[in-house]
Amino acid sequence: MAIVPGAGSGPATANIAAAAAAPGAPNRSIGRFPDGRDDDSLCTDFMVQPVTTVPEGTSAGAANIKVAAVVGFAAGQTVTIGSGADTESAVIASVGTSGSTRANAATQVGDIVIPVAATGGFVVGQSITIDSGANQETATIAMVQGGRGGARITLTAPLKIAHPLGMPLAGSGITLTTPLARAHPRGAVVTTDLPTPGAANKYSNARTAR
Repeated sequence: MAIVPGAGSGPATANIAAAAAAPGAPNRSIGRFPDGRDDDSLCTDFMVQPVTTVPEGTSAGAANIKVAAVVGFAAGQTVTIGSGADTESAVIASVGTSGSTRANAATQVGDIVIPVAATGGFVVGQSITIDSGANQETATIAMVQGGRGGARITLTAPLKIAHPLGMPLAGSGITLTTPLARAHPRGAVVTTDLPTPGAANKYSNARTAR
C-alpha cells in the first residue's frame, strides 16, 4: 500500500493510494504539482520559511544588517524586516556571516578574550568586526564559550585598539540593494518566502523538473 501525503483518512483513502501506486500512474504528491523529483523523499517537497533576527537592531539608512543566522537566505531574495507599522521590505544583494552582539566589558590593547552578551551565530575561524568608526578592527575567532565564566569570544591574535563597554561585535551580515527606510529595534525579525495563498509560492530555491 502506498502512503500518499494529502490523501486523508476517509473512506476513499485506500482507493486514492491504490490509484497513485498503479502502474503508469503519475509520480506526484497528491494535491501537489509534480516537481520532477518525486522519486526522492517526499519530505523535500516541503519548504521551511527562512527567519532570523537582528539582535542589536538596525538604524535607518543602513544597507547592511547584522543578523543572528544566515541559513536559507540568498542574493536576490526579498526580505521583510520588522513587524506591524515598522515593517519594510528590501532585496538582498549578498549574504555574509552571522553573529551580532555587544561587549560586556571594556577591553585593552593586547586582550584576546572579550566578554559578550551572547555568542549565538559566531563560529571558530570566523572573521568579525569589533567596534565601529575610527576604533573598528577586524579579528578572527579562536574559541566561542559560554556557561561558567559567562559568554565570551577568544581571538586568534591580541586586540590592537582599546574598546569600551558595549562595543558591537558582528559577522559580515546581510547586505541589501538599498538602505533601510527606518530603524528597527533589537530582536526585530527578518524573514522571506512568505506564504502566498492563491498564488505560486515564491521559494528562492524552488527546484526545476529534471
